[in-house]
Amino acid sequence: MGLLRGAFFIVGGTIGAGFITGAELVRFFGVNNFLLPLMLSCALFFLLCILYLHLGKKYGGYEGVLHLVGWGGMFRFAVLFCAFVSSAGMLAGLDALLPDFSPLLSVCGLVCSVIFLERGMKGISALNLFLVPVLLCFVFFYAESPVFFYPRGLSFSLGWMLYAGMNSFLIAPVLMDAGREMRRPVLSSALAAALIAVSALCILGSVYREGANALNAEMPFLAVAGGKVFSVAVGFAILTSLVSSLYPPFSACSGLSPKKKIAAKSIILLAAFCLSRIGLKGIVGKLYPVIGCFGLFFSALCILYDQLFKKHHKGVHARGEHA
Repeated sequence: MGLLRGAFFIVGGTIGAGFITGAELVRFFGVNNFLLPLMLSCALFFLLCILYLHLGKKYGGYEGVLHLVGWGGMFRFAVLFCAFVSSAGMLAGLDALLPDFSPLLSVCGLVCSVIFLERGMKGISALNLFLVPVLLCFVFFYAESPVFFYPRGLSFSLGWMLYAGMNSFLIAPVLMDAGREMRRPVLSSALAAALIAVSALCILGSVYREGANALNAEMPFLAVAGGKVFSVAVGFAILTSLVSSLYPPFSACSGLSPKKKIAAKSIILLAAFCLSRIGLKGIVGKLYPVIGCFGLFFSALCILYDQLFKKHHKGVHARGEHA
């Protein structure tokens, strides 16, 4: 996986319903003094992406990292739960695009996701490589300009940390599996973080300029851009994140017999669809910050086990062999 493919792979798992519509950006950063917190968040996201890619390469992917970390069963459940919540958020975002036709779009999104997930990592990579450049062009085209001259300053909220933790944790499983073959993980992560930062600045700046009309909307940036064309772009952005979100629970079914696998995947899709009835605003406001906390704790634990306990255990085993 080369530089651009790797960067688009990371971006595609991040710019879902909450990002491209501005819902989660407004929730975590607001529209006042957002520049510094956003830059800090993207820098932390960059470091966490490198961490997960490194761990995936070192320990053979997502399953290998779970074996490394203590309480692997508990964290497997946490990852699956957070991926499940994210999937529900993507489905809620699809239905919010055309509320009069709900739940037609979310059902179509599930069908498309299953098709790409049947090809595994290759399917996710191909989807992101094709759609992400198009989505970024849409964001830059519809953003109000200039976006770099709005109020900025210090923020004492920890929202920037939670946002980085949430986004990195949601794509951690696919990052760990991608780490086995990504050739330039640091440069790909840096490019992805830069693209996300610029896109987020464009979105938040546009929402700020639009004012209360956008801030009070369920999808703030969609209220700025408007039009059916941008709604199509939002739908594609949601699809890229939906596929990444469904990857962990679908992978967990891989060891089952064919009939049980179909039944388990069907239950996952149905449950995510039912949770999505809460609505995008409810999921982003109530559940996404919890995912951010999980992500930061999981990242810290990975570093602890990789850098401290693993070395300690190797030293103990080495002394035992010499004895």
